[in-house]
Amino acid sequence: DSYSDAAAQHSYNASIERFRLADETGWDWVTVAEHHYSPFSLTPNPMLLASALSQVVRKAKIAVLGPTVPMLNPVRVAEEFAILDTMSGGRVVAGLMRGTPNEYVTYNINPQESRERFKEALELIRMVWTEPQPFGWQGRHYEFRSVSIWPRPVQKPHPPLFMSGSSPESGALAARSHVGIGFAVTTLPLATRAIAHYRKEAEAAGWTPTPDDVIYRCGLH
Repeated sequence: DSYSDAAAQHSYNASIERFRLADETGWDWVTVAEHHYSPFSLTPNPMLLASALSQVVRKAKIAVLGPTVPMLNPVRVAEEFAILDTMSGGRVVAGLMRGTPNEYVTYNINPQESRERFKEALELIRMVWTEPQPFGWQGRHYEFRSVSIWPRPVQKPHPPLFMSGSSPESGALAARSHVGIGFAVTTLPLATRAIAHYRKEAEAAGWTPTPDDVIYRCGLH
């Protein structure tokens, strides 16, 4: 299909108006997500759209689900979330995602490294938000000589964190990291089993998830 400038502009403008309406009618969250080379989701950088929404959506939380962190600079991701949290007055929800395999061609990242890169990035982003002093980072996939971000998040110790929890490995990582989980393309039986696994792993890690730590995405009209 051919690209249409007019259709893209209409899509953005119509979306912002729907977000505004959702806020006015009392929804708790509005969400944006990252997808690449895709006509069904024109948000290769959801931070830009979320920034615009921070000036339109005045009450609802603004959830960015994700960025796809294994393909990005995690310090930059942490900085952008901090800007959004400041602009919105502390209403940002940080969903850190791995993305889909086809999207890894975007920045020429090896998809086999996805899980390891995500795990390291999650640890680094949380430290960027919470460490009051400049620090260095030398990991397997990321290296930074000195990190000290400005601005810092309004929410303390940091914005709420979520990640996908569909696979046993992801559910265990979320539980051990004290991170909420979300489900998008799945079925109720599969999600039920995944949540039970997540809760079991969380109990082993010494904490109990609340209902707010588990989110679903479903279609309705």
